[in-house]
Amino acid sequence: MSSTQIWIAALGTLALFSFLYKENPVYRAVEHAFIGLSAAHVVIMNIDNYIRPIWRDEIAKGSYSLVIPFLLGLLVYTRYSKGISWVARIPISMTVGYGVGYVLSYEPLPFLRQVTDNFIKFSGKTTGATINNILFFVLSMSAVLYFFFTISRDKYLPMQWLGTLGRFTIVMALGASYGNTVQGRISLLLGRLQFLLKDWLSDTLHILKF
Repeated sequence: MSSTQIWIAALGTLALFSFLYKENPVYRAVEHAFIGLSAAHVVIMNIDNYIRPIWRDEIAKGSYSLVIPFLLGLLVYTRYSKGISWVARIPISMTVGYGVGYVLSYEPLPFLRQVTDNFIKFSGKTTGATINNILFFVLSMSAVLYFFFTISRDKYLPMQWLGTLGRFTIVMALGASYGNTVQGRISLLLGRLQFLLKDWLSDTLHILKF
């Protein structure tokens, strides 16, 4: 990165960190600039990676049927006209229908694999592995039984115990997921602090001839 790029990134980072004190005009200006740059980046990437190659390499070479989905996509912008805004529902409904069909066709497979992976052998290569497999199966089944309402938990004490264990299992899983999210955010923070204390500070000292 050049010295100018380093200073722009550093000042933008400090402006965003100013939100830790309170919301201020500097923070809002940098926030809006970041959102605008991100939106512009997405638009340019879509043009370069999808629209331009399709027009140049396929439609221009005879695949005229691809003009139909392009025109259907343009119908989305009719929502800005009060008289024909209802036309925008056609491409939106087709997109939603395609998304639902795609999910029903391909998405269940990962979930089925998660279900089948729960059926593991209790016996492992070591005693620790065996204990781990048993705990994994018991905790997984207790989490499933927590949502099993056919049998009353008040009448059957084992179901009440398993339901309570399942609730604790779900809480532990959510806590681990939350901790992983916090750890990821801390990693991002450390990256920005490293940039400020290493790249920006080194460039500043170089400019000041220290």
